[in-house]
Amino acid sequence: MGKIVFSKAPVRINDIGGWTDTWFYKNGAVFNFAVDLYSHVRIEENKTKSIKIVSENLNLSTEIKNYNKIEYDGTLDLLKAAVKRMEIKSGLSIFIRAESPPGCGTGTSASVTVALIAALSRYLNKKMRPYQIAELAHKLETEELHLESGVQDQFAAAYGGINFMEIDYPSVNISNINVDENKICKLENQLILVYLSSRSSSNMHKAVINNYENGLKSTLDAFETIKNCAYEMRRAIHSADLKKIGTIMYRNWEAQKQLHPLMVNPIIEKTERVARENGAIGFKCNGAGGGGSVTILAEVGNEDIIKKKLNEIGLKILPAKLDFKGVQTWEA
Repeated sequence: MGKIVFSKAPVRINDIGGWTDTWFYKNGAVFNFAVDLYSHVRIEENKTKSIKIVSENLNLSTEIKNYNKIEYDGTLDLLKAAVKRMEIKSGLSIFIRAESPPGCGTGTSASVTVALIAALSRYLNKKMRPYQIAELAHKLETEELHLESGVQDQFAAAYGGINFMEIDYPSVNISNINVDENKICKLENQLILVYLSSRSSSNMHKAVINNYENGLKSTLDAFETIKNCAYEMRRAIHSADLKKIGTIMYRNWEAQKQLHPLMVNPIIEKTERVARENGAIGFKCNGAGGGGSVTILAEVGNEDIIKKKLNEIGLKILPAKLDFKGVQTWEA
């Protein structure tokens, strides 16, 4: 058997300041949490002249028979782009599996890409730092595939932990936030990650960008509030009072909803109402919004009743323990 390399990378939740890590806003700030919903990669040498890529949980596969003629046709294109940029020319099988549900709004595509780049770099015996991995993962989306992409997801997946990022797009100044074990336990116990439904954010991206470029005052004001929330969270995370963190989550979410009406829908509104009625002190839709998943901060003692009530309306609670290692690789 040939060389086998494994990797995994976390996703991020509760992205306070999200939307300001984009090309059109340019100078933003984001505070987020990496959690243990991992994207897994396994790469194996094979004896063929092709490169096979399999997404195990999406039941998709593709094969690159000629490295010099890689085509982006809508099937696992981001992974093909990684193969191209890392100059993998033949004899490899790549298997991908993500623990987060499709369209979850937690940066899964960036997490998968970071995990793949890290695995390929180990396979090639090429040392890459977390910043280089995150930077290349972002370039694959924007330069290779010409997609809309912020920068926070890739850096959260590469570094892990609780992070504050100041952004001069596409450059990121990332600071890891250190908190004691007691605070980690409190956060893990009181933060609830809820999966709503799969969603595509492309239409919302276009709508928000249009509002921003047209100088719509409500959109511009919302962006300023969202950015300031990231700075406020950097200060509040060390507070013994969880309500300060929850207040910022709500403030960010209220501003996020002002970006465009597509930000909310009946299931999000129902989830927020049920959470509030049962002791939530913080609430925010993850990622762009409009579906996917939400992060709830429960008052101490109310976490179980919130989970029970959300289960009763058919929603799924996802695991959300904090990850402090970021992307990891190892060999069989």
